[in-house]
Amino acid sequence: MLETKSGHPRPDRRRERWQSLDGQWRFALGDGGLDAEAFDRTIEVPFPYQSAASGVGITDPHDVVRYRREFFAPEAATDERVLLHFGAVDYACTVFVDDLLVGEHSGGHVPFTFDITDALDPERGMHSLAVRVVDEYRADQLRGKQTASFPFMIHYTPTTGIWQPVWLEVTGASWIRDHHVDARSDGSLYIDADVAGIDRPMLRATITLADLAHVAEGRAPLHFHCEGVEPWGVRAPHRYAMRLDVLGDGGAVLDTVFGAVGFRTIEIIGDDWTLNGAPFRPRLLLDQGLWPESLLAAPSEQALIDDLKFVLEAGFDGVRKHQKIEDPRFLWHADRLGLVIWDELPSPFGLARFEGALVDHALSEWRSAIRRDRSHPCVVAWVPINESWGVQGLHTRADQRDVVRRFVAETRALDRSRPVIDNSGWGHVETDVVDVHDYDQDPHRLTQRWTGITHRDWDRGPEEFDGTANGFDLARWMEFALVDRNRTPRDVLADMIPNPRVWVAGHEPRGSCPPLVMSEFGGVGLAFGDGPRERFDYVGAADPDDLLRRFTMLVDAVERVPEMRGWCWTQLADTEQEINGLLTADRRAKVAPELLRAALAAAPWTTHPSRR
Repeated sequence: MLETKSGHPRPDRRRERWQSLDGQWRFALGDGGLDAEAFDRTIEVPFPYQSAASGVGITDPHDVVRYRREFFAPEAATDERVLLHFGAVDYACTVFVDDLLVGEHSGGHVPFTFDITDALDPERGMHSLAVRVVDEYRADQLRGKQTASFPFMIHYTPTTGIWQPVWLEVTGASWIRDHHVDARSDGSLYIDADVAGIDRPMLRATITLADLAHVAEGRAPLHFHCEGVEPWGVRAPHRYAMRLDVLGDGGAVLDTVFGAVGFRTIEIIGDDWTLNGAPFRPRLLLDQGLWPESLLAAPSEQALIDDLKFVLEAGFDGVRKHQKIEDPRFLWHADRLGLVIWDELPSPFGLARFEGALVDHALSEWRSAIRRDRSHPCVVAWVPINESWGVQGLHTRADQRDVVRRFVAETRALDRSRPVIDNSGWGHVETDVVDVHDYDQDPHRLTQRWTGITHRDWDRGPEEFDGTANGFDLARWMEFALVDRNRTPRDVLADMIPNPRVWVAGHEPRGSCPPLVMSEFGGVGLAFGDGPRERFDYVGAADPDDLLRRFTMLVDAVERVPEMRGWCWTQLADTEQEINGLLTADRRAKVAPELLRAALAAAPWTTHPSRR
């Protein structure tokens, strides 16, 4: 193996010959040249310049930033290729090797790769790598929870530029750009690969069960069966080593990637969500995936592991990643620990419309995210849209419902093995799971609102809204967000408030209904220490005991709803001004995990067959 600085950035698709390009790069804010003299400071990659971990720590907005570093090219034979990988760069970038353009990419949350072999002069020892990044403060761009032009109660310091690892790999003449593994609990296995330079390549897959290797070889895709597998499940993370080879003439190995396979089956049967044939009632935590010192970038691989270990130790089944396509190492460790993940596309700013080019850009990024993550057994749901962000007024606008259907269709075209949640929480058009958001702090009212909802034509009834926009300047947001100028702030606010009807009127399911999941509730805040100067929560707890009491009371209320098939508590960790985490922003537990686990052990669902 080449010299490296850390573990492989893609442990699910690792090659043996690779080297990290993380570390100190030269850096410049604003547009300008890419020659060595054009850079006036240094930055620690892969941390965004707005973060303290980057060594820059400037939060002033800059639409353009530039990077440069030198590197020694890895040794490669004349018929081998050198690949340059970026985990994620927010938002659009152009990449140069020795002043030669090697590629461009747009989309701030997904990986991309350039074959730079032809740009490397074998007579040259040191090479230069330069990256120019454009990240405009626009509403009609997939931002997730990154603030746009000014602070807002549930939006955070933005992340610009390189924020996931950068590395080089050496491959054969043809190489695996992407591969897809679909492994079912009965041992059936489907493996396909997109291989550079070969149409329907010859593949050899080796799956090792204990000391027994199952080997399948043939033209892609491969379909075969592995006897004796134990299914992957929550807290039962049975996985098997996988090696995937691309074969050339005479059986020569052109490229090899290593990973793991977890055999499991997710299905919707009637109003039940099932895992490996048994009812599945997940207890999840909402996870924003942001750290105070490094923002969207994980401060270390261990930080990702530590978050997941808290989830496990506190008795939860996994997380709903919220408005973020997380570092793939997070999914690898969720696979390894036996925790489930909801995968969610970051939205544009809530007032922007999914129209025109924005829809195409968003779908392109979403397809890349699905392809990246669909081989992980931990991923159990796809969520392309959250709370009608980008499709406001869904209940009255047919064009916005058509956008939702398009996202659902594109998702299912790439993966039919998992449920799709079309528009999390605020009005469903075409969904496999009905999920709802409700931050009511009255346990009795919470239980009553959702009990019997399927018999009330999915009308949750009126909720309490104060008719304001929570104190922020809505007219200013409207100007920034490029919304219809003929609409008044009151019109826009009406679209932002969730409609009482869970399903868009006229599109309710008939007969058997999809599972019902409370995918956001709780939101109980508790400030630790100094805390943020500004705070956002739905209700404040007096102390850790009060936080645990409120948690227990609300969980009990949700689990007493006969129709409920899962829930997600808001949230894992404090995130800037949001102080409703079970952990502080720097990951100190507000309530000991063993106390949370005991509370869940005493909650109504503990004796349900899905949890025995």
